[in-house]
Amino acid sequence: MKTSFTCLAVTLISLLVSSSTVAADNSTRKTTTDGRIEDSGLIIPLDDHGMYIRNSSGQHEVKWTNKTKVALQINFRQVGNIKDNVLSYKIHSSSEVLDFSFPKGPISAEKNIRPNTWKSAAGNAAKESWVSANGLRIYFNETLTGHLPTENSPSFVGSFVFGKPSKLSINGEEIEVSMKKGGQTDILLFGLLDTKDCHPFVNRATVIGHAEGDAIVADEIHLIPIGDSAKSDDPKLPRYLYIGDSISGNYTKGLLASLAGKINAHHPPTNCGPTGKGVSSLAHWLGAYEEPGRHWDVISFNFGHWNAASTKDQYQSDLENICQRLEKTGAKLIWVTTAPVPLGYDPAGQLSEDGKASGRKAGVMQKYLNPWAAEVIARHPKITVHDQWQFVKDNADDLYTPWWQGRNVHFGGQQADALGKHLAQDVMERISQ
Repeated sequence: MKTSFTCLAVTLISLLVSSSTVAADNSTRKTTTDGRIEDSGLIIPLDDHGMYIRNSSGQHEVKWTNKTKVALQINFRQVGNIKDNVLSYKIHSSSEVLDFSFPKGPISAEKNIRPNTWKSAAGNAAKESWVSANGLRIYFNETLTGHLPTENSPSFVGSFVFGKPSKLSINGEEIEVSMKKGGQTDILLFGLLDTKDCHPFVNRATVIGHAEGDAIVADEIHLIPIGDSAKSDDPKLPRYLYIGDSISGNYTKGLLASLAGKINAHHPPTNCGPTGKGVSSLAHWLGAYEEPGRHWDVISFNFGHWNAASTKDQYQSDLENICQRLEKTGAKLIWVTTAPVPLGYDPAGQLSEDGKASGRKAGVMQKYLNPWAAEVIARHPKITVHDQWQFVKDNADDLYTPWWQGRNVHFGGQQADALGKHLAQDVMERISQ
């Protein structure tokens, strides 16, 4: 395997263990269908026999054994990045690319399905010579006995070949494995990694195993590389995290161009989506901010478009949770109001009977989401406001004239760059305060 992971000294361990203890609340844990425990979080260092994972319910110990299997978790679309038996794994919202070399030897795969659908799944596969990649587990240097789904073993198992399309061979019959009917899914690659690759700070992990006191003894660890946000930083410059959905992706170019040479800017390795995702993922996005060089000097954040059909109570409760947790970082905070929904959409109506906003409708942010957010932000006087909604409105008769008449909430070109430049001005002003 070839990766660009930064080596991390074991001497860092005590810095985080002393500041974060194992939480008594294990509310993020789930029980799998076979009775095991599953939990996910950012990897934090422990020792040579285990690690911590940090998530919204705290920091939890994970132990491993010589039987623990480690898988690389990737989106199936990344199979297209395989060339000459090397997977080039591009970190979301980053220029960082990790290369994983495939070992020589047989490749087997198992495509899991729901137990109660094994008959129909086998029948459909026979008719179409195709199965979805959902539930796919790939094993390098393993030869598994091929079989079609049965009641006692509800899965497709056979040898596997990566390609366009990839194929699963079962007893001489080839079945296409793809997402040709739409959607996307993650798959697991076993045999590329082991527990030595559970590097802290630069990976998230899903752990499946059994409880031993407050710890989990891992049967499986599924790693998702998130990159090293500090690796390319200029240590003389402040560190800035901007949290947002695809609108933040639109203005990234203009934002980074305006901040170049002035600040180290980072975005979480994902579309940050709704407030609910923020509540569950904030620990991952913030990383080990207590660690020197991984702190945040300023954080801007927005949630809105994905919450366009939320209730006021739920939206405000989630946003309050996020604000309180961001304040603990010691960073200077900026709330970014949610950009408008253009007039090409139907106008926003009244709240539904169960109190939900009207969804992606023209005026929904002005009428509901932004006022709801303003009430929460007002309770946190140290959080300043960057009014992105008002900026788009103020330029409705100029830069954003065609955008306002359209039916697309996203921005491109000069319109997007202007949003980034405008935010950068507030970031630089905030950092200087």
